[in-house]
Amino acid sequence: MQFIKNDYEYRVWMLNAYFYQDDMEGDKLLTDEEMDDFLFEYRPQEYPCLGSVTPSKESSLELDITFFYRDHISEWAKSMGLINTK
Repeated sequence: MQFIKNDYEYRVWMLNAYFYQDDMEGDKLLTDEEMDDFLFEYRPQEYPCLGSVTPSKESSLELDITFFYRDHISEWAKSMGLINTK
């Protein structure tokens, strides 16, 4: 899970967490244009957010990308008694 504040952090995180390209040598699986299209399509709705990459429950060879936003985290904090709701 990663705290993501902007488009740059999202891109770096996705390359490392989803594509594992931090120190990859040799041929890439996608062209730069295909990579940009993929990153644009799966980008978060807003920043800041928490991003998570997990193994897919539907296909063992795929990964799921999930984003959690302020509303999610606020609700969790309220339910855990970390935020006073009065």
